Amino acid sequence: MSRNSKNNSKGSTLKTIRCHLDASEDVLRKIWEEMTQKNTPLIIQLLKSVSEQPEFEANKEKGYITNKEITKLRESITENSELEKQSGRLRSSVDSFVKQVYSSWLTLYQKREKQKEGKEYFLNNILKSDVELVEESSCDLQTIRSKAQEILSQPEEFLKKINNLNNKQTKSSPKRSKKNSEKQNSVTKQDADKNIPKTVNEILYDIHRNTQEVVIRCAVSYLLKNNNKVSELEEDIKKLEKRRTEKEVQIRRLEKEIQNSRLPNGRDITGEIYNEAFDNLINQVPKNNEEYKEWIDNLSKKVSNLPYPISYLYGDLTGCYKNEKGHIIVYFNGWANYKFKICCNQRQRHFFERFLEDYKTFKESEKGEGKLSGSLSTLRFIQLLWQHNHEQNKVQLRRKEEREK
Repeated sequence: MSRNSKNNSKGSTLKTIRCHLDASEDVLRKIWEEMTQKNTPLIIQLLKSVSEQPEFEANKEKGYITNKEITKLRESITENSELEKQSGRLRSSVDSFVKQVYSSWLTLYQKREKQKEGKEYFLNNILKSDVELVEESSCDLQTIRSKAQEILSQPEEFLKKINNLNNKQTKSSPKRSKKNSEKQNSVTKQDADKNIPKTVNEILYDIHRNTQEVVIRCAVSYLLKNNNKVSELEEDIKKLEKRRTEKEVQIRRLEKEIQNSRLPNGRDITGEIYNEAFDNLINQVPKNNEEYKEWIDNLSKKVSNLPYPISYLYGDLTGCYKNEKGHIIVYFNGWANYKFKICCNQRQRHFFERFLEDYKTFKESEKGEGKLSGSLSTLRFIQLLWQHNHEQNKVQLRRKEEREK
């Protein structure tokens, strides 16, 4: 459970409050069956299905996946099945969890892609010898150095002039491809829209991509390969070749990481993946070293055998009250018949007392004209999850030993 708190008036922060939810053995058994036989298998199936869709390649290029896509796919999986009867909150929790998993995966994928593209651009367009720059620009090396020093003194002004010139040419050339003009200025426009201050390196790269003057492009290449410095010393070709080799190795490593990126496949709560890997190692011969490594990884990696958590928002707290013994009881949307007793220590008790007070105030406001917003509550987000008992037993054993001492 989380609540809002103010930190030196700089804005709201979230504080996580953990507690145990106690219920009868029959209720806990039904919750376990619900989460292991319905919720978690649906998440695993949905995680697998997302990457099998034809539009997944487009999602990898974009770097994100929409809630609408995941919901539509989940509806196709649960159609005409018992899973379709689950409450709206349980289905929304599944969609939200899968969206979060793939958002993280796609972000990492995009990061590696951009790293690879950046290193390829540096290798193919920047990391040229002085002799190559002289040949490309049809100028002597001293002219390139002078132009580089001029750009380095006012990089932002240079970029501004180049963008203004490109905009004028775009307006005066109606036949010019709109796609090409957008591509040419995409980096500059994105950063300008976000008001993100640029480093000197970023400005130099923008100049290199956008300029149409060969001399300026070569001067910028000279600066970038020399760490934004102009030197009168003769270039060391061996060091340059070594840098090229290092970049090629880095690119190959990133290509391999991108190619071998593991898609989200979910928890192995039934032990199916482990048993399959074990069976492969005992009864089959791998095709190559990569397949053998995959079997070993599946066998040795630690995968949680607990079901996935279920997330609730404040509005999904169907009931919250105190029983005759003074215990705080809660129950949730979709599981109205399952009552849970909040178990916590005295330091956390006042948080739950506050949650109960907020809940009563919110419910009373629904009867009148001025209904309060649930977003004002200190309780904003709830996550139900199972925990291994051995961790709790260790804590209890340690406290018992301390008391005996």
